[in-house]
Amino acid sequence: MTETSKKAVWGARIGWLVLVLVFVAFIWGMNRRARLEATGANVIRMLFVPSVEQGTLVERGDELARFIRRDSGLILRSEVPTSYAAVIQALGSGQADVAWMPAFAYVIAHARYGAEAKLQVVRSLERFAVVVSRAAEGEPSRLSDLAGRKIAFPRSLHPELADGLRARLAAEAPGWIEVPVESDTEAVERLVSSAVLVDAAVSSFVHSGPFDFVGDGRKELEYERPGTLEQTQIIFTTEEPVSENVKVYHGCVFARVDSGVRQLRDLTGQSFAFSDETSTSGHIFPRLLLERDGVSLGRVYYAGGHPNVVQAVWDGKALGGSAFYSPPSPQQRAEGLFVGDARYLLMKRMAEAERRDAFLEEVRVLRKTDPIPNDLCAVRRGFPEQVWQRFAESLARYLETEEGKETLFDLLAGVAADPTDDAAFDGFREALATSGMSADSLLAAEEEKLEQRKQRTGGDS
Repeated sequence: MTETSKKAVWGARIGWLVLVLVFVAFIWGMNRRARLEATGANVIRMLFVPSVEQGTLVERGDELARFIRRDSGLILRSEVPTSYAAVIQALGSGQADVAWMPAFAYVIAHARYGAEAKLQVVRSLERFAVVVSRAAEGEPSRLSDLAGRKIAFPRSLHPELADGLRARLAAEAPGWIEVPVESDTEAVERLVSSAVLVDAAVSSFVHSGPFDFVGDGRKELEYERPGTLEQTQIIFTTEEPVSENVKVYHGCVFARVDSGVRQLRDLTGQSFAFSDETSTSGHIFPRLLLERDGVSLGRVYYAGGHPNVVQAVWDGKALGGSAFYSPPSPQQRAEGLFVGDARYLLMKRMAEAERRDAFLEEVRVLRKTDPIPNDLCAVRRGFPEQVWQRFAESLARYLETEEGKETLFDLLAGVAADPTDDAAFDGFREALATSGMSADSLLAAEEEKLEQRKQRTGGDS
């Protein structure tokens, strides 16, 4: 055998050896990955609080997990525990790596276990402006009737809406006089005051469909002065809405219309359903609202999720209830559903428009709470930053897709998720501190219920 032939043989042998080694390494890697997946060693456990229907959370959470895996190689396991407290505890024990949760739950998780805020949900709303006058014969019934007359104009009105409305008034009601006031409510109050101060008032609203078609100012004043709606009429509405992305939402209190409850004080001594003890919009802020109005409730129970609260009120199991409040989004408007609060969760199950109409006539929002920071995404203490960056980058790519946008909306009523940090929630902490409400006592009560549930189910939370 020539020298050249020997080299060729050895080259072939080395080539085959390399191929064998590559194959072995591949098989070993696949087996290792399978073993790790089986043990959960490289699985990122992502939790959602049980705020809306569990089926929706599970389905959409799994869709998010599948995309992240395809896009980044990270393996996510999406889960929905039975309570907010279980999510908080999981972050503290290391049984969860990532959690989507409300502000109150996060504040507790950060204080107790060092959880770190990473992303905050951004919501979308569409705002319109209205001009209202007194509902009486001889009062202005169109814009041209306001020429040379006084109009209460709130400083809080969105600048784009304000500029457009001023231009329209200048064209149709020359010589109109602007009377600056601070808010929508004050504008309407000037209009319906016994001392006739103005001839019309400007307000805004975010319920933009055939339901709850009233300005915020009119409705807010109705709570304090029943009959305001009957005393006023809408004489003009801006055609085009102004879209806003916001990082706050509200809780609300609602009741059945046929219950006779028109104001918060009518709930004194009555049965009431909250969502969850550690729910910000379904308990914490609504309870503060009720306490400020001097309402002492009767029988109180926790329904375990916002749709359960709405269902309980609709079925008559509770005279009133509290859950999240949000204006209708463009997506909801496209679906023909013109409310964005918790009632939406029941309405989207109703195929017939007539049934939706009837439902909205039966269950009405009485009052909304002060603003609440939107839900957020937090990670456990010590979660690797490089892993988080891979997750966040992949999530951002997902939210650029139509599927991703729909998923985020169904999960958290959001249109985007912006970077945040713990300092963004300092104002919320101050509000809690001045409320007199103890976070530790609320969580302790929730943890006690969680422990009782574990005992009943053999440890499965």
